[in-house]
Amino acid sequence: MAIEDMFGDLHKIDILAESKTGEVVMVLVCNGFIDGSPETQKALLDKMESYLNHTLSEEFQKEYPKWPVILRVTLSEKPDQRILDLLYNCQAWADDYGVALEFEIGGRKVHFVEQNQHPQGKEE
Repeated sequence: MAIEDMFGDLHKIDILAESKTGEVVMVLVCNGFIDGSPETQKALLDKMESYLNHTLSEEFQKEYPKWPVILRVTLSEKPDQRILDLLYNCQAWADDYGVALEFEIGGRKVHFVEQNQHPQGKEE
């Protein structure tokens, strides 16, 4: 599957919305099976970086000053284990931007628990 089919335009935010509870929710949509190839990992990181950098932009800061921000990565199906490992390790990166990182797989919110040295996505 082509990178564009998995992630769309790497430099555009898929969805940006205001929640009823006063948060900005940015949704990064991942379509189909996300393989763990180096090219796919780089593309996912590039797209995440675009989202995180957008939160620092003058436009964003003017529109949403001091709003809590959530970056929700949604995957239509469980990805390659290397992608789960990568996303698990991105949590500290998002924290550096003051952004909460959330994950959904197949429409269900998941959180990571460590198991045998590899994080596993578990449904909430």
